[in-house]
Amino acid sequence: MNRPDPAPSTWSRRALPVLAAGLLGVAALLLQPPAALLAATPELATLPPWAQRAMLALNPLLLVLAASAVGATLAHRVGLRSHLAGTAPAREPLGVWTTSVGWGLLVGIAVHGLDRLLAPAWGEGWHALVQAQAGTAGSRLVVGLLYGGLAEEVIARWGAMSLLAWGLLRALGPARARLALGLAVALSALAFGAAHLPALAALVELDAALVARTLLLNGLGAVVYGWLFCRHHLEAAMAAHATTHLALAALLVGLG
Repeated sequence: MNRPDPAPSTWSRRALPVLAAGLLGVAALLLQPPAALLAATPELATLPPWAQRAMLALNPLLLVLAASAVGATLAHRVGLRSHLAGTAPAREPLGVWTTSVGWGLLVGIAVHGLDRLLAPAWGEGWHALVQAQAGTAGSRLVVGLLYGGLAEEVIARWGAMSLLAWGLLRALGPARARLALGLAVALSALAFGAAHLPALAALVELDAALVARTLLLNGLGAVVYGWLFCRHHLEAAMAAHATTHLALAALLVGLG
């Protein structure tokens, strides 16, 4: 569980490169249209589009800052590693990356398949939203690759999961380290799914089916990304998450 750092590094060395990756992901949010919630707020609707986009990126920016600090402080203490932070071995088998990409592809295929299978349950509001967003597929893919693959992994895995693993390990004790990590994966996956609900609620009226969809499909990927973070490192989770977005985009284009 408590693996030694292959190359002990200072707190800033662990925090700053991860922060830079997260900030790149947050910057990608500036490519997407302002959320309906912002446009509907009188004070913000008067702002130019770039300012509305900046407001949209404010909360993720704060979360990335906090998560970078939390992960730099706690991740290595519970055996969670990162190349960017200097706590993962510099040399590793190529299979780590092919495995991560393969799992990302499988998640994309599974999510797309479940979404199509259960589509009748999502309601007219959801399908209208999907149709309205059809012309923004390119920008949404870029946002998925950078914000999803980088910023969300910094927030959900490097920050939230590391904090949960550290807290659970202290509560359960070293003898139950595997249980602590497993619970951290599950709880951070649930939080990851729930974190998508406010943005969705700004675009469409939520009902039980859409809440279940958001928790199920996002949580499915989050469990895989969390497992890869535990087994390998943060960058393996990032690679899988980004690959999932590529797979989803390819399936949407190829299958409609």
